[in-house]
Amino acid sequence: MPGASNFKDCGALESLVKKQAADGRLYAAVCASPAVALGSWGLLKGLKATCYPSFMEQLQSCATAVESRVQQDGKVVTSRGPGSTMEFAVTLVEQLYGKEKADEVSGPLVMRPNHGDEYTITELNPLEWKCNNVPQ
Repeated sequence: MPGASNFKDCGALESLVKKQAADGRLYAAVCASPAVALGSWGLLKGLKATCYPSFMEQLQSCATAVESRVQQDGKVVTSRGPGSTMEFAVTLVEQLYGKEKADEVSGPLVMRPNHGDEYTITELNPLEWKCNNVPQ
């Protein structure tokens, strides 16, 4: 993916993120970037991380690869891809400003209350569909 490769090859970004890590500050990446950039810079050693599904094998060589939508381990937050960016953002808010602020932000967005909760369906007006004829 060109974005992740561009991040990896950007010396200024690499220096900035490595300084964040060295100073014990929060750093994060989404999609292929955890494997392509953070992993190649050595910033995921011994940590759990996730990334875009087709880069999981590459991630396994530089981190403990976890198939979660968003993964936090210490001061690093990683996420699988575009579909998980809202959860990713709320996790960053929680790390920077606390759980109360994260709940305040995520509540009006009608997001899942906890990162690990699975989606559930509550049917309020159940319907029963019947089909007696085979489509022709």
